[in-house]
Amino acid sequence: SRPEISMKNKAKRPFAFVIFGILSLIPLDASAAVAPHSEEYMEQGSALIVLGEVTSLSSKTQKSKVEMGLLVARDRIYKITIKVASLTKGKTVKVGDELQFQAWRPSIRFPPLPGPQGHQSIPGKGDLIKTYLIYNRFTKIYQPFIPNGINILHEAK
Repeated sequence: SRPEISMKNKAKRPFAFVIFGILSLIPLDASAAVAPHSEEYMEQGSALIVLGEVTSLSSKTQKSKVEMGLLVARDRIYKITIKVASLTKGKTVKVGDELQFQAWRPSIRFPPLPGPQGHQSIPGKGDLIKTYLIYNRFTKIYQPFIPNGINILHEAK
């Protein structure tokens, strides 16, 4: 009867290592989706608040800089250019200037865990938008508040 117990324990060991291995891939600090901000909060924290028409839009998929603990994490990065029609806050641009900023959304997540979902709205070319922008001094790029820093006022036909 003794050898049977020993065989059962040996059979359970590889299974335990597989489970431990899978669990070790899951980051312990899994973050949640970001709740929408109030308009007042975004107004106070913005470097620029601009209204304008999207003149160009491009995107690319790249390795995520937001979620790095996942086995596979890719984000879709959008480069958006608008022609400034009005400026509510800020002095670095003027009406008529073209302003470029970046937005993002998750593209691939494995294992699929909840986390930041990027920007709710990604405008199309010709759309009229209002955006609340923060300046990232490290990348020297403007980015809208996540998740609701881009407000599409009128979609192009």
